[in-house]
Amino acid sequence: MDESWRIWEHLRLWLPGGALALLALGACAAFLFSGHSAVGRRLAHGCSALAGAALAASGIGGLSGGTLTVAHIRGALPFTDILLRVTEFSAFFLLVIGIVGLAATIYAAGYVKEYEGRKSVPLLQAGMLLFIAAMAGVVMAGNVFTFLLAWEVMSVVSYFLVMYEHERPGTKRAGFVYAVMTHIGTVFLTIAFFILRHYSGSFEFARMEQASLPASAQSLVFVLALIGFGTKAGLVPLHIWLPRAHPAAPSHISALMSGVMLKTAVYGFLLFTLHLLQPGPVWWGVAVLALGANTALFGVLHALGEVDKKRMLAYSSIENMGILFMGIGAALIFLAAGQKAAAAFALAAVLVHAANHALFKSLLFMGAGAVLKAAHTANMNRLGGLIRRMPWTALFMLAGALAMAAMPPLNGFVGEWLLFQSLFALGFDGPATLLRLAGALAVAALALVGALAAFLSVRLFAMTFLALPRSEEAREAREASLSMRIAMGLLAASCVAAGVLPLVFAGAVQNTLERIAGFSGASSMLEVSPLAIAGADSEIAPAAAGLLLLCGLAAAWALARAIGGKTRTVRGETWNCGEPLEPRMTYTASGFSKPIRVAFQRLLLPSRVLYVDRDPRTPYFARGFTYTGQLPALVENLLYKPAMNLLVAGARLFRGIQNGVVQSYLLYLLATLVLILVWRIWR
Repeated sequence: MDESWRIWEHLRLWLPGGALALLALGACAAFLFSGHSAVGRRLAHGCSALAGAALAASGIGGLSGGTLTVAHIRGALPFTDILLRVTEFSAFFLLVIGIVGLAATIYAAGYVKEYEGRKSVPLLQAGMLLFIAAMAGVVMAGNVFTFLLAWEVMSVVSYFLVMYEHERPGTKRAGFVYAVMTHIGTVFLTIAFFILRHYSGSFEFARMEQASLPASAQSLVFVLALIGFGTKAGLVPLHIWLPRAHPAAPSHISALMSGVMLKTAVYGFLLFTLHLLQPGPVWWGVAVLALGANTALFGVLHALGEVDKKRMLAYSSIENMGILFMGIGAALIFLAAGQKAAAAFALAAVLVHAANHALFKSLLFMGAGAVLKAAHTANMNRLGGLIRRMPWTALFMLAGALAMAAMPPLNGFVGEWLLFQSLFALGFDGPATLLRLAGALAVAALALVGALAAFLSVRLFAMTFLALPRSEEAREAREASLSMRIAMGLLAASCVAAGVLPLVFAGAVQNTLERIAGFSGASSMLEVSPLAIAGADSEIAPAAAGLLLLCGLAAAWALARAIGGKTRTVRGETWNCGEPLEPRMTYTASGFSKPIRVAFQRLLLPSRVLYVDRDPRTPYFARGFTYTGQLPALVENLLYKPAMNLLVAGARLFRGIQNGVVQSYLLYLLATLVLILVWRIWR
């Protein structure tokens, strides 16, 4: 027993560094064997798969132990060292990175074959490996410069991955917007870190945690961190890059960006608000709660207006990031009021939902990529009927869609169940009347978002896989490759397991909660009633509820078979007066979601164009109709475009001042000297 424990301790020490080394080795192998694409591809994918498994094992090991120093390279940077650590906090995110990274690697083995002969596959492989390594570096960073270095590598590498298919329309624009927004966020984060350095006297996080900041400085750092990490998380109005970048990237990269990269923003914001800063005033939590609710509602409504499958999933990611920040807002309110147990429970909801979202959203992006590869279109209006042509992909996408709809016994239900409980606790046990009102409004907002998300999930699956094919591409689609199906199956099984066995996730967050909240009894609420309805006399576990539902359905089916006996199925036409059903008679994605767009038209302000093709000989009869509708980019039109116009006007003004005429520059010097003289005399 002692020998086994000693071996495990050695593995805990070497696994994180070994994972990073494997990722670097795989990236090098992809380029070194670029002339032998098959060899390079196998080496790169093998190293990436082993690294993903090692990162997941590192996460499991980190959750069971204390802080572990992975690497400390002194003098590696001009002003500081490179410091990598695994804490109980970072271990949870390493586990998520490892699982999704492993699935993305398996998926890529089949997905990248379509690029052979026309694109640089080694570049894509190396970029994916460096991307995973950078995300792991972000959560393992032990000081400011290590964090910013990994953060910048993550941003730059993901930019090139977004630009991988730069020849496609809109990709260059997507890459440009992403690069600008992510570096704006980095600027805010850098300023926040240097303010903390001023008061702590050190760039190490352990020293920063012990620093005492004035209230004004704390609030300033909080606002800077919210903007910096909110940009990466896609919070409204900082979201404009996300619906562009996610669809532009290859599908397994989209899965990594949505499933994992967005969670690094959650990690970073929690690092600031719960580690580096002392508990702040109540308005911190109220601001985050309101911002999260607005983001969630904005994301789900715009997702319902999209017909491009990957853009729809990108907006759904915005929705889920809003839900996560709602939970963080509730936790900050509880911490400000000194209610650490309630704060810990809200944080448990955030962590569980973050992990669950990483699983099912990565699955859905991979499924969307499989459909795109098979049907050569992401437009759901041109899909349909794929369940007969891609049955395995349909099954896995169904699991992901049900998880996104928060249906038991899938994992999406567990996270939202806990979030509802934390918001209910805020509504009933909040520290003030206005805060209880905010909690009640947050519950209502989350309920509305959840209902719309369920509608979105039905739309996603039904418009893609059910009814009849609405295009020739859909009729000729074929099932995804074996490696792609294995990757999707792994994530689908994870979604089911995390929903059926929610206590596993609850146990995984216990050490993380104690690390975040600094509360020795943080896990007590999970141990007593991990998934119970707050304030109820009895406990109702969602997994048990889901299993009871399935058992009830199975019993009803068995009873029907026993009573009715063996029956014979007779197929027949059910509509169109007995005539064969045609694709044009079925719902399109646009038509299915139109009632929602009409119901929220005062918020969305949709634009519609109806073209009627009339025969000039019979003007009272139309030959055909063409309807197009879209949702305008309100945030861009109302915020970013006026700001850009103002910036351009200012640039033109300064361009007129800098005219290249020497006499003008001499006049500027003279005016400056006169102003200095007047100022000195006045003093």
